[in-house]
Amino acid sequence: MTSNYFFDTMPRIIGHRGAKGLAPENTLASFKAAASAGAKSIEIDVTVTKDDKTVIHHDTNLNRCTNGDGPVLLNNFEAVRALDAGSWFAPEFSAEKIPTLAEALELTSELGMSLNLEVKPVDGWQIPTADIVGQQLKDDLPKDYPMLISSFSEEALVRTGHYVPHIPLGYLTDAIPPDWERRLIDTGAASLHVYHPFVTREIVQKVQAAGYKFLVYTVNDEDTATRLLDWNVDAIITDFPDRLGRLV
Repeated sequence: MTSNYFFDTMPRIIGHRGAKGLAPENTLASFKAAASAGAKSIEIDVTVTKDDKTVIHHDTNLNRCTNGDGPVLLNNFEAVRALDAGSWFAPEFSAEKIPTLAEALELTSELGMSLNLEVKPVDGWQIPTADIVGQQLKDDLPKDYPMLISSFSEEALVRTGHYVPHIPLGYLTDAIPPDWERRLIDTGAASLHVYHPFVTREIVQKVQAAGYKFLVYTVNDEDTATRLLDWNVDAIITDFPDRLGRLV
């Protein structure tokens, strides 16, 4: 794998959905909380609305993290934007809205953080989602902005990457597929992102020996994080960058 700006500057602790444990996930408040906690990089999720606008939101549905209802993909941007995306976390965040991708890029750039952008399509809408996100990144991404694009959808990952071929790709999985190396080659991924219970020292060494970065999510326990850092994983994604940041 060739060197690139994201991995050249990647810290070993990355904030999850901003700083999910400190503020309502995937909001501007969460990005600011991550920066205040010392995070130099965050992971956030992008999806699309019914009228093809890009928004920062994890779930298919609006129910868990807003006062809205139903799939994001079946709601227009105006309706999504009107929702309260913070009160579910704490009353003081009632003014938080679901951010746009443009707002996320602008704020993280201002805060001096790099970004792991996970593309989150609804099943069946992988290609339209990737086309909308990819085109916006091609048009609007600041020059030399340190970004990594990741996805659980191989289709969405490859398609988004076609628009911004200079941006590295990360292959997201829970358990590690037996044919992980073929999948990384086929998608052009530069990194493998694995759910922490499935990580072993042996697989970390194998993946890194093959020339790939190894990222682990979502780790909030200090003992688990210490073990993974001892195994030399490249980065840990956490809801609490303030806690784990002390370990490095």
